[in-house]
Amino acid sequence: MAYVPQITNKKAKKVKTVNTPNTTIKKTTNRKTARKSANRKTTKKAPNPPVDLNKLFPSWGSEDALNQTANKEATDIILAVYHDINAYCNLERHARNKVYGSQETFYNLLVFTEGFVEREIGYYTSCVESFKAEHGEFQPVTPNSRFLEFVTGLGWKMFAIFSHAEAFRRGIKEADDRTWGLLLEKIHENSMSIELYAHSRTLKWRNILQVYQDNPIPGLPDMKPEIETYMGWKVDHPHHTVITLDGKLKEPTYNGKLQQHINESIYDPKKWSGQKQDPTLRKKPNGSSTNVGRNCVLCGSPVSCDCRLKSRAGELVELREYTEKGTGVRALARFGRGDILDIFMGELLPHPAEDVYPLTQSDDKLKFSNLCTICPHQFGNWTRYISHSCRPSTQFMTRTIGKRVVCTVEAIRDILPFEEITVSYGNKYWESVGYNCLCGHCDGSGTD
Repeated sequence: MAYVPQITNKKAKKVKTVNTPNTTIKKTTNRKTARKSANRKTTKKAPNPPVDLNKLFPSWGSEDALNQTANKEATDIILAVYHDINAYCNLERHARNKVYGSQETFYNLLVFTEGFVEREIGYYTSCVESFKAEHGEFQPVTPNSRFLEFVTGLGWKMFAIFSHAEAFRRGIKEADDRTWGLLLEKIHENSMSIELYAHSRTLKWRNILQVYQDNPIPGLPDMKPEIETYMGWKVDHPHHTVITLDGKLKEPTYNGKLQQHINESIYDPKKWSGQKQDPTLRKKPNGSSTNVGRNCVLCGSPVSCDCRLKSRAGELVELREYTEKGTGVRALARFGRGDILDIFMGELLPHPAEDVYPLTQSDDKLKFSNLCTICPHQFGNWTRYISHSCRPSTQFMTRTIGKRVVCTVEAIRDILPFEEITVSYGNKYWESVGYNCLCGHCDGSGTD
């Protein structure tokens, strides 16, 4: 499971939290696909499918039980690849910046990866040459047939990417045949996602293959074309790219402009008639308290502190296009109930904004005291793309963290790998807009 913070401080648990007002939250649909409320035709509410307990909890040793176990193991390997690519590239960046201890650690990881590729290629080559010497002909028969199967089926690029994950290096040797077969299927299904993930993190997978590119390996495809072919997509941030329904890539835009990623909400005094103080801050420039917020939910401090939300959830999600709903967020890890996934960010404005994306930021201490509007039209993070569902996996919460009051996105149930992350926009939202809810769990009214 990806590391995401939970509230563990005993004092912090006692802090009463208030759901963020949800009268102004992102639409589920766009104007082209949504239907006007004046012409709204309520559809029949989708019934809950009957639960087959035998399928959910198959008997020990049955085919269903074995498939269930193999599917989980294959999924775990895929998730480990996403995690390890991200960790590897972060470590490489730290090593490049000469952060203490990172250079030696990165070098060791690089040696493991290069050594694995060298062993797989070397063992395959020696087996092929031995067979040819004994039988006088070439035949790609080798004990490490999984290496042969992987490279011929998925290519050198995918092999090089997966070689950076310890789970894959072990799985190719230790996984049973059922798990291995499901793993190959999952890689096929997520090949664009994996390639984009490696590309957007600047994984230098070509480096571990270049030493072999001028020496063709019998029975295997030529790796040179793959090494010399580059993904024609410039990525300056992972959340500046959306995978479309037809497997293509596009930029997320609002009114024709790129929606840029930020790491902290923007406060511009010019938009506040010269007011210099960010209304969400707990401390004034002179050091006195603003009387905003409760105790910090991370450390319990009653005054402004240096705590920051250390969540990696944003590094383990991707932007995906979903049928009718447009851009949404897909989980690339398991998230547990109670995890604080991230902070909803944008431009802090003193007045309401057009209601496609913004949220109203209330005070954590005074329930009905609205501090500002968080508007992520042009500047924000991945949380602005979370679509509505009447059976959501997350909720918006008002929290006091460190120096300010923020709006967090928190899991209200376990979120499965590759599941779309959703949130409820609330009844008031659907009453105020002229569009139907298309989540599939309601009659179009936005209420389950």
